Amino acid sequence: MARPKKETVEVQTDTGNTIPSVNDLGWTDYVLSLLSEDEKISGNPTTDGLRRVFEIALNCIIISADTNVVQSPSPENEKRATVTHTLTYILNDESVPSELKMRSATGAADVYWGNCDKIYRNHPVAVAETRAEGRALRRALKLRKVVAAEELAKEIEDHPDENSTNKISSNQVNFIDVLAKRLNINVRELLLDLAVDPTNIYEVSHDNAITVIRELSKHQQNLENIPSKILGYDSSWR
Repeated sequence: MARPKKETVEVQTDTGNTIPSVNDLGWTDYVLSLLSEDEKISGNPTTDGLRRVFEIALNCIIISADTNVVQSPSPENEKRATVTHTLTYILNDESVPSELKMRSATGAADVYWGNCDKIYRNHPVAVAETRAEGRALRRALKLRKVVAAEELAKEIEDHPDENSTNKISSNQVNFIDVLAKRLNINVRELLLDLAVDPTNIYEVSHDNAITVIRELSKHQQNLENIPSKILGYDSSWR
């Protein structure tokens, strides 16, 4: 059987290379090439990265991004959260008939302690929202055999008890250290800035640990806006 003919669009990149069409076999590789290295984890694209390149890759404008919490966590459902995320966008391609330019894609995610990393298990709605958005972006981009980094869970704890979920975990401590070192952030100063007692990191609550991780993640996306008062990584913070 003859191999399918590849379709391309006559668009040139800055380097003179032809951009493949959405239906081309090289489309997925092209979209992934638009991501920076810090927008990938173990080769998987982050949702933030897919969100950044979405309009570039599809030559479109997002007009709405709506999240719907279908199921809220409760003791009866094992603290499970179900969320859908719908993107609506308009293509800028003049070759597409006007009545077909508006497109939409929906992704859904179901999250509970059994499929979520331990450091995020107390926030299933937030994790489900990110995963649902990542799936909607992947579906709209028509990526093949690609999973967003946030959809993968490596450190899952079976049946966590109350004591293990109240305090910061060793995984959280290690994650904070890695991010802080990468961003040259002084963890003690960051904790003080967030009104978290830095005296004994292992007495920090799980919720406060999540707050610290979110703050570090925010700074990772806006390196130019990191306050100077929290700069200066110090490995002795632990």
